[in-house]
Amino acid sequence: MNKNLIFLIFSILSFQLSIAQKTVTGKVTDNNGAILPGVTILIKGTNTGEITNFDGEYSLKITSEDAVLIFSYLGMKTKEIKYAGQVVLNAVLEDETNRLNEIIVIGYGAVKKRDVTGSISSIKDSIIGVSKTPNLFDAIQGRIAGVNIVSQSGEPGSSVNFNVRGSNSVFSAGSPLFIIDGVQIDINDDEVASAGVGSSASMDPLATINPSDIESMEVLKDASATSIYGSRGANGVIIITTKSGKKGDLTFEYTSSIGFGEALNKIDVISPEEYILYRESRDPGNSFTNLSDGTPRDFSTISSKNWQDEALRTSVVNNHFISARGATEKTSYSASIGAVKQGGIIIENDYSKYTFSLKATHQQSEKLKFGFTLNTAFTELDGVANSGSGGDEFNGVVQFLVIANPWELLDLNQEEETSQDYLSPMSLIEEGEKKIRFSRTIGSVFGDYAITKHLKFRSRFGANISGSKLQEFHSSDSRFGWRWNGRAVIRQVESYSYNWSNTINYSKTFKRKHYVNVLGGYELAKYNRESFFNDIINFENQEIGFNDTSIGQVFKGYGSNRTFSNRMSYFMRTNYRLKGKYLFTLNFRADGSDRFGANNRWGYFPGAAFAWRVHKEKFLKNVSQINDLKLRLSYGETGNERIPPFSFAARLDNSYYGSNDNLNFGLAPGSLENPNLKWETTTQFDIGLDVALFNDRVNFTFDYYNKLTEDMLIDAPIPAQTGFSSQWLNLGSVENKGFEFSLSTVNIKKNNFSWKTAFNISSNVNTVKDLGNVEFIPTLIPSGWITNPGRVIVGESIGIMYGYVFDGIHQEGNAEEAIPGTMKYKDLNGDGIIDDENDRTIIGDSNPLHTGGINNSFSYKNFNLSVFFQWSYGNDVFNAARLRTNGFQPFMNITQDYYENAWTPENASNTAPAFGNVDPVASSYYVEDASFLRLKTVNLSYDLPRKIFNKTQISGLRVFVSANNLLTFTNYSGFDPEVSSRNPLIRGFERFSYPRSRTIIMGLNLKF
Repeated sequence: MNKNLIFLIFSILSFQLSIAQKTVTGKVTDNNGAILPGVTILIKGTNTGEITNFDGEYSLKITSEDAVLIFSYLGMKTKEIKYAGQVVLNAVLEDETNRLNEIIVIGYGAVKKRDVTGSISSIKDSIIGVSKTPNLFDAIQGRIAGVNIVSQSGEPGSSVNFNVRGSNSVFSAGSPLFIIDGVQIDINDDEVASAGVGSSASMDPLATINPSDIESMEVLKDASATSIYGSRGANGVIIITTKSGKKGDLTFEYTSSIGFGEALNKIDVISPEEYILYRESRDPGNSFTNLSDGTPRDFSTISSKNWQDEALRTSVVNNHFISARGATEKTSYSASIGAVKQGGIIIENDYSKYTFSLKATHQQSEKLKFGFTLNTAFTELDGVANSGSGGDEFNGVVQFLVIANPWELLDLNQEEETSQDYLSPMSLIEEGEKKIRFSRTIGSVFGDYAITKHLKFRSRFGANISGSKLQEFHSSDSRFGWRWNGRAVIRQVESYSYNWSNTINYSKTFKRKHYVNVLGGYELAKYNRESFFNDIINFENQEIGFNDTSIGQVFKGYGSNRTFSNRMSYFMRTNYRLKGKYLFTLNFRADGSDRFGANNRWGYFPGAAFAWRVHKEKFLKNVSQINDLKLRLSYGETGNERIPPFSFAARLDNSYYGSNDNLNFGLAPGSLENPNLKWETTTQFDIGLDVALFNDRVNFTFDYYNKLTEDMLIDAPIPAQTGFSSQWLNLGSVENKGFEFSLSTVNIKKNNFSWKTAFNISSNVNTVKDLGNVEFIPTLIPSGWITNPGRVIVGESIGIMYGYVFDGIHQEGNAEEAIPGTMKYKDLNGDGIIDDENDRTIIGDSNPLHTGGINNSFSYKNFNLSVFFQWSYGNDVFNAARLRTNGFQPFMNITQDYYENAWTPENASNTAPAFGNVDPVASSYYVEDASFLRLKTVNLSYDLPRKIFNKTQISGLRVFVSANNLLTFTNYSGFDPEVSSRNPLIRGFERFSYPRSRTIIMGLNLKF
């Protein structure tokens, strides 16, 4: 062979070998200079790549002179850089501000934001984690347009009322459907065991989810988005997706924080000295201020107390969370453990929560993928200060801290009806013991199989198991136990549910213009709940409390029950996209439920949507300022079945009858059947607009909706001649209409400084259109003195307060010849007589005119500051607590405001009645404007420079301080204006709810 040819071949091979062995190194940072570990660098067109280490550095062998390096990182814009022989090639990645490529989770799938046709709000983990609160709903409150979240109490772990686009129904449950990693869950407060002795627990049934585990939360609001869930979607759908492992090395994250809380407000009551004067002026010679022989009691030898100061404390909350996440070429994995120890602001009231999650997916082959998720938690609530007790929201502990007399008298030899006058309110805490345990496990397994390139099958089985146990004991020295000689209550509740869904999905693009995605599915679901309780009194030995109830001699009550229901469903969805700018969605679902009889067992729920990406048209295509302009239209139907199982059937109840002087057990008809009972149906229309401007620096969304709920499921009164008092019927209709507006802007974006704003506002008008053959349904509140504060009235909204119009105080020499100092009401029909029939009217409304929030976030170098305000405007609260704090009964303490403004002959007040003359009737005297503006969250964080951790495994350390509920601006006179009764017919009703706290949290976040 020619030597020259051999030399040429050798030279070419040597050159190619030198190219193949050439290595480029570099560092990847963001536009603020912060190092980015975990960035993927690929050589374009090949599978060759590397991932930056903890210092943001990489080393990559170049195989071609024409190589193009692709740098990609979650949350950053992908960047391509042409290789030109560099030995060092650094890259700077910019934030991904174009949110059109965000993945939005929808029913049984996911789409890019730009392809969404329905009304869906998405909130990411970066927002959820800002407040640092261990409560998920507290973290997102006020941040989502069209979603009204109001906690039922300020107590740790308390439940919330979660409402999407208004109240759909008069009696059926109004909470949305929650889907956690594919597992469907209804919020059922009765899954938490409660006793109702003075106050019941109202714990958060979704406490299983740790906010630090959440990747995203999607709220499906319009019918086109929710109809895929049929009978489950009428009240909206909340889809929660937990975090998964990302491709790269195993990474750990640890967050630790400690917080301190105090009551936002205290109710100003009169001093001990003023109380003595008040009691004697109201009831001269009474047995409290005077001894049995009539001489005045010497209070100088008796200690006095401010019970709010005695019982309220600075609470401490400790929060720890650690996670491990990662992924290989085929397997992703994630695990986390969390622990929260949170003290209530009332002594001996403590809450603990322990969470654990595990998640993994594995790509077995190109066709087969499978995985599982597991979220489990255990919570424990200690202390008798549990808030709420059924419909009346009465909290005994909180109430007596306000109205108990300020003198520490204890004399159980008094007459029974006056004994509580002498018992310290601290006896509720010190002589009572209450413990509620609650656990929930949510898990799912799934398998995906690609039948062809375009046809995929998925099967997912999800289960939800919960258990709760209450143990409660009140000794004979406490307000709740003295008349029973000790009382113990044990209650246990267990529930489980599952849903098994099988779907097949076909997707394909034809001729680059037509994209079709068709989903079809079949689903089975079951729910089961069981409970039992014992209520035992008369304990001779009270040392052991509820730990040995056999010591109690009398069963005051006992019982058990079980409920279950089953559902079968078929569903389909078709998405069609033409030229990337005309988007069509069709949904249909058929649900069959054993809650209804054979005549109407199946319900059918269609939905349709159209979206037009206007900016893709030729007349706007060259307008560079517009990044997205999309018009959306949707219409559809959803249903509701949330009534007691088998309500359509006749029921037999336990009964007893006499025979031969004996009482015998038997059965008797307990309800009247209705085989024609059918699904409650909500029809909704929505028009929306999505706009992105100026390189996505301005984004806003507007929606107007109108939804009508018909054939409402109501346990309605029926004629007595039927032999029954009520029957489940389909009656009436309710309309909700309103608007939602969200705006996000990047106001300033420079190398070392940025300022972003997020704003939302929403308004909903709720109107009862029909109630069958009646014009109104009374809103009744059990126990207490004012038990009829509202009505559900045709033509008005659900949540109306109804009663007399307070018209000042009768003065001396009044024309009505009424007793001076008594309350006066307007004579609405002018007949000179104040009566129930003609002189009561609407006096308030629980519903706000609008709600919203605004957040401003700033970043300067390594500092980040977020300031969030939340508000509610135009809603009223029926403050029934004023009846007590205005001295309805002599032993009750009163507020300083009432003491100073009560009518006397010398102080002719026209705003507050004389001592002992407050009326226990529903009137506008008790209605207060509960509008508020709250500085909800202020968060300041600092990321320590990465160079500090060179040559360590630490990739980042952030320290932070967060303040929650920092300031509240309101005219409401109670503890806090954010009131949410558990009665859906009048949310704005209060009888001393547990105070909310102002909390300062400090902590750190460590990544390694």
